[in-house]
Amino acid sequence: MKVSAVSVKLNYLLSSQYKSVTQHLTNELSSRIEYGLIPDPNISKNNMRYALLFTAFLVIVSSGKSFSQEDQSGSNISRVIEKNGQKFLKNKNITAVSIGVYKDGQVYTKHFGEIEKGKSNPPNDKTIYEVGSVSKTITGYLVAKAVLEQKIKLADDVRVYLKGDYSNLEYNGTPITIRNLVTHTSGLPTFLPDKMNGLYEKLTEEVPSEYLALEESYNKDKFLDDLKRISITAKPGVNYLYSNAGAELMGYILEAVYQKSIGELLKESFAVKYNMPNTAINLDSKQTENLIRGYWMNSETPAPNNLNPLWGTAGGVKMTMDDIMHYVELQLDDKNSIVDESHKALYDMRHPLQIAYYWRVWKDKYGTSFNHHGGTSGTQNWLFIYPKYNLGISIITNQSGPKTPNLLSKTAQKILREIVE
Repeated sequence: MKVSAVSVKLNYLLSSQYKSVTQHLTNELSSRIEYGLIPDPNISKNNMRYALLFTAFLVIVSSGKSFSQEDQSGSNISRVIEKNGQKFLKNKNITAVSIGVYKDGQVYTKHFGEIEKGKSNPPNDKTIYEVGSVSKTITGYLVAKAVLEQKIKLADDVRVYLKGDYSNLEYNGTPITIRNLVTHTSGLPTFLPDKMNGLYEKLTEEVPSEYLALEESYNKDKFLDDLKRISITAKPGVNYLYSNAGAELMGYILEAVYQKSIGELLKESFAVKYNMPNTAINLDSKQTENLIRGYWMNSETPAPNNLNPLWGTAGGVKMTMDDIMHYVELQLDDKNSIVDESHKALYDMRHPLQIAYYWRVWKDKYGTSFNHHGGTSGTQNWLFIYPKYNLGISIITNQSGPKTPNLLSKTAQKILREIVE
């Protein structure tokens, strides 16, 4: 496993538990204890040792922080990722997979396969993925922030924030509320425009191009017009119906209350504050060079990236694995009031599943955990947060098909078991 972009990240190994950088390095040099990184088989043990020490010194001088050491459990996590990543890669139609694990303040990442079939170009920590509906958890964080700042209330009628006549967004006098949007209980359709509904169920090779064509012909104004023609057929807050349209409406509301674009909100809430510079909906030219395209079903041709002509709050966010690990660290911060709010269960489904601010809340022997799946025409991923173990697991592949979610979930569960049991 390579040191630079595959194993434990140096920036995550920075730890406040060592107050004396000089003393720590002196002890390290005298005892020749490695930093817990798995050596590259092509580098000799002694060279690796000194290379790591030199790199550590440079990072410490520039950052003013020190390192924590990876113990035996850290080496085990690296082995667990390696084993499960290689096994995942053997599944039909899978060409690449990236796995990240955050555990007790340390990060382990590993990338397998190739981005483009036959090109021998593996993903790395700079690779930018479309994370699909995992974007909703980021939207949920922004909503929780707005609630705590008293810019909105969960009980607010969404029509308060809409301009024009939306008298249709109620059922027998019961309006759609903010709570209904973040729990998928609004009664709004899965997609707008309506032609998108059922598209992915066709499972034909034309799906990515058909989806792209619908995106190209759609915009925010058309969305708001279509919203006026929606018919709500059941009382909001009662039935669960997964709605990307509802999450996009939430994006509109967030922009309205903050008077800022979603891009600006992402930048100030995540990119700068939590060192997530590649977390965005609209990428700059340099970032676009690292954005990958994946494969739909068994196609040999990469699917187009999503255009996201709306607010992108349903599934438009792009991230690197490094950013995702910072996001996991944030989600495990038990002193963060926004995270605490965003994790509150707001709707009970079948036991043991609940819905928080878009998060799926699950209770079992591993404690109360939070997860979300995300998918596009060319990528799929699953993110799991386990506060009981100070653990987070992310797994992303550049392949999208009906069997992919189950493969991702099973692999993540295997990683969980092999780490904590």
